[in-house]
Amino acid sequence: MTHQVKIRFIAVILAFMSSAFFAEDLPGIDEDVPPPPVVSQLSAKTDGGDVLLAWEPVAGITGTSIILRSDRPVTAANYLSVQRIAELPYTQTSYRDTPETPGPWYYAVLSVDENGTNYDFFLPASNSMLVPVLAESKAPELPVTISGFDTVTRNDAVIATWNSSRSGKNLVVYRSTRPFTGTDSLVSAILVATIPDDGTPFVDYPVPGVPCYYAVIDEPSLRSGSPVFVPGGNTNRIPVEISAQFSRIQRGVVPPLRSMPLPWLNPGNKPRRQVLTFSRKTERFIANIVSLSRKTVHTERVPYVFTMDLNTGSGGESLALRTILEKTFFPGNWDEAVEELQKFLAIRRTPETAARARFYIGEARYFTGKYPEALLEFLLAQDRYYNQSMEWIQYTLDKMVETD
Repeated sequence: MTHQVKIRFIAVILAFMSSAFFAEDLPGIDEDVPPPPVVSQLSAKTDGGDVLLAWEPVAGITGTSIILRSDRPVTAANYLSVQRIAELPYTQTSYRDTPETPGPWYYAVLSVDENGTNYDFFLPASNSMLVPVLAESKAPELPVTISGFDTVTRNDAVIATWNSSRSGKNLVVYRSTRPFTGTDSLVSAILVATIPDDGTPFVDYPVPGVPCYYAVIDEPSLRSGSPVFVPGGNTNRIPVEISAQFSRIQRGVVPPLRSMPLPWLNPGNKPRRQVLTFSRKTERFIANIVSLSRKTVHTERVPYVFTMDLNTGSGGESLALRTILEKTFFPGNWDEAVEELQKFLAIRRTPETAARARFYIGEARYFTGKYPEALLEFLLAQDRYYNQSMEWIQYTLDKMVETD
């Protein structure tokens, strides 16, 4: 918000206070004071482990509303350091939040106009709560059980079906040329897709002529580092293969070949050049140099940060992610970084932002020596950021070999 807008709003508040306290003594004061640029009548009620928020929109602002949550009252002095849990269009006047812990929690709604200007004013009982809410403690969510996994071919497509104990959850689909037997199988596998389990069969188009295995894992099991592979349960027992006649690769037209090759021409009758070789002593010397160069040089890794998370001009969920990095990741507070990033992922994010958050969790796990957990986070991020993830997957595998 610009300095002029803040001065104008303060003048409005002072005029409003003057009209309220001195209206009877000074009847000439204009009582038609414009409302402040914040939402009003913010209320909250609990519904089990959820918190239901509702408010009245502010007139004249057609941008977005940012929902803030904190363990203390939200004010203009501390709102930059509290958690931003959602950014909604101005037409939406309610929100259901699911806190990770019972609380107590304070909420506030920040208004942003269509130009991106933040109206960072917080009025108690209007757009900021002075009384916290206490949600009920939710029972731990049981993992999804997948059974009856089967694959069939239709022309150049593989159709996978399965049964799950609870629908609506996110599932991760992997493909590999080897059977899935444990966590190590994911290293050589390809992450095909992350899909919501809505009962629809999954369709894939693998390379024809290559036998493939598929596996379906629920995201919580993958994040916890304890995926289980059951042949016929969540992975196929027998590999499935698309016939080579359904090749989807379009080859160019091959030019016609000559019926007979051209003869070797040597107009000058020059003798063929003799192949030069080194002496045995030189060959041994080169071999020693090559063997020395192949020795692994261990270097200390430094944290990698994506360029878009160093750009201070971005907003929304990118701003929230950058705030977490500045508070925890950059100073090297790895455990705190993992905790804050997992809270950040508790609500749905864009695939790119979620993948970067997974990548940072993987780095934090790597620097705390939790290499299996780090490996799984990098695997979840490689679909969006393949090169960076594969590099850190190799770092993690090297560490896992060293510690065995």
